[in-house]
Amino acid sequence: MAASTAGHAATGEAVYKATCNSCHDSGAGLAPRITHAEDWTQRWPRGRAALREAGLKGVPNSAMAPKGGFSKLSDSEVVAAVDYMLARAGYKDAYAAIPAVPTQSMRPPQTSSAPVDDQTLLTQIAEALRRELAPAGARIESVEGKLLVRGVNIRVSVQRSVVTLEGTPEKPDVITQAERIAKSFRSVQRVDNRMVAAGLLDFD
Repeated sequence: MAASTAGHAATGEAVYKATCNSCHDSGAGLAPRITHAEDWTQRWPRGRAALREAGLKGVPNSAMAPKGGFSKLSDSEVVAAVDYMLARAGYKDAYAAIPAVPTQSMRPPQTSSAPVDDQTLLTQIAEALRRELAPAGARIESVEGKLLVRGVNIRVSVQRSVVTLEGTPEKPDVITQAERIAKSFRSVQRVDNRMVAAGLLDFD
């Protein structure tokens, strides 16, 4: 039993580091941070089963997609990653004494962390865009004070908590999704969307 538990924990850590850490280390997209117990206090009372379900099925009206957007993960890998995160955050099963509520009732807390500076916000938003919209292996590059998300051709800049999105994504729906992701961050005051679908720039 001890060996099995150790293997399970190692698997959870490996899955976390490979797929979850970009958001749950930094808090991108309002994700609860793995080392900040206060980010989890509104989630813990729902119990382990509900939190595992959130990992598997996602959380409506948030940046959390089913399986974190990594559909190739098995259910057991997602559960192992969730359990690893809960252990790192200091979760105790005693918190589950309050009956779990359906996953769709879960909402990210709006006041659990202080506003961040522009540079941190810029980095978090660019990483969230890369993770959720860009193809695997896409990079983020710094270009004249802006961050360029390769693979979706979006440039991000932040000044006084106002986010500017520029570029020419190939798919029009990416423009809407990118704006939604940027607006999901607590510290964002406004999103200035200057993106244009690449097809609209084609002329005969």
